[in-house]
Amino acid sequence: MTKTIYHILLATLATGSVSCNKFLDEKPYYALTDDNAITSLSKARAAIGGVYATFQGDNWAGSTYIAQASKSGFVKWVVSDYDMAYTQLSRTSAEPWTSFYKSLNAANFAVNGIDALSSSIISDDEKKMLVAEGRCLRAWVHSNILWNYCHWWADDADEYGLLYRDEVINLKNIQKARISVGESYQKIFEDLDFAIANLPAFKSSRYVSKEFAQVLKAKLLLYRGGYRNNATELNQSLALVNDVLQNHAAAFTMEADLAEVYKQSWDSKECLFARYLENDGTRTNKGGYYYTYYLSQIAGTTLPLAPNATLTAGLNFGLDWFLQDPRWPVVTGPVRAGETWDNTYRHTFKKVARYGAIEGKTVNDEKYAAYYFRFPELYLMKAELIARTGGSVNDALAPLNEMRSKRTNPVLPPLSAATMDDFMNLLFREIFTENFIENGSEFFASLRFNSQGKRWIEVIKDKTLEENKICWPIPDAEATNNKLMKQNPDM
Repeated sequence: MTKTIYHILLATLATGSVSCNKFLDEKPYYALTDDNAITSLSKARAAIGGVYATFQGDNWAGSTYIAQASKSGFVKWVVSDYDMAYTQLSRTSAEPWTSFYKSLNAANFAVNGIDALSSSIISDDEKKMLVAEGRCLRAWVHSNILWNYCHWWADDADEYGLLYRDEVINLKNIQKARISVGESYQKIFEDLDFAIANLPAFKSSRYVSKEFAQVLKAKLLLYRGGYRNNATELNQSLALVNDVLQNHAAAFTMEADLAEVYKQSWDSKECLFARYLENDGTRTNKGGYYYTYYLSQIAGTTLPLAPNATLTAGLNFGLDWFLQDPRWPVVTGPVRAGETWDNTYRHTFKKVARYGAIEGKTVNDEKYAAYYFRFPELYLMKAELIARTGGSVNDALAPLNEMRSKRTNPVLPPLSAATMDDFMNLLFREIFTENFIENGSEFFASLRFNSQGKRWIEVIKDKTLEENKICWPIPDAEATNNKLMKQNPDM
């Protein structure tokens, strides 16, 4: 594995363009050559399209989210993640790192190349909007690196922050030290604040928008502020969530029918930002192993059900919560196995597995979205933020019940809680049942929500949390070849 990451990234620079077909009208460019340098408006737009094209595959979807679900303890699908027993040599943590930095390389190429264009080539307004889109995408990539490989929960002075890059990787800048946690948030927020000020309102979930920049910043503040009980961060997050709820584009809204949400996939009005796959015959391949194959072939409950067996859909914890929830028969169901020779059906999370790798092609349904953010999360975040910033139980319940009232299929009756502890337990379950394996929400909630005087992740696993193990180690290829970079402790 010695130099795998560098070979991939540098090969990306040398080979020209990465095709994303009709994602934009132009091919995306992010290789620094005389032919591919950004010299026109069409190439500027294509460079932005090149960033979106890098989100295809497993690491921007099922691989990462199923690893996070395993970390939380709700499932044991990735045992090393459930046990938090990964090391510098672990393959599963190396693969997302490579994908994340490939995406970051594309974002930096776009941002820096567009920013250098003269006013004779691109208008100031167009330039500012495209740079804002690129910086929002860069913030999204850096956020995922921070959440998965850094001490995102720690104080500002903690030295295990981002291996931050704002330029295209080349042989001269491979060696680079990490920045602190505080500096990491500052850099990400600088990009997001620029995006909030200059991006247009939501039009399509295939692209980032002003609203997405706002909710990404709100999530960063909530995850860290909720873990540390930091009032300043929590109040900032609440202000952002309230602004989106009050001023969002009409095209972004809750839908009444949950089954229809998942049927429509990235075309649902509930999706603020989702991983989109071109309909070019490669959707199942680019959808990734875990959503298209693993959930139906390995993780689900084999059908017909064996005597005395239970339909768990692979859950290790929380099944009793989900079985009582009206969403269970909507988000789970039978999916055909992913091999041509295996006609077995397994009960699994159909909301992301859909019809599976084989039958999906037969019925022409391969819309394997990764749901980076859906509208219901606004209500879940607001409910939690009200509770964490001194609001009453009734005040915190209000947005949660408003969310539930907007569903008519299935009908979700209003919830009640006598105490704040009761409410927080109820909300933790709601985050799990609404967002499980979509975007890592249940993992981060298991770290900041408490029960019985412990973090939920400790209650679920009946094991004391080793804080340094929350994140993955920096992979061996980076740690071995980048002598300026310091590895995470206890790895």
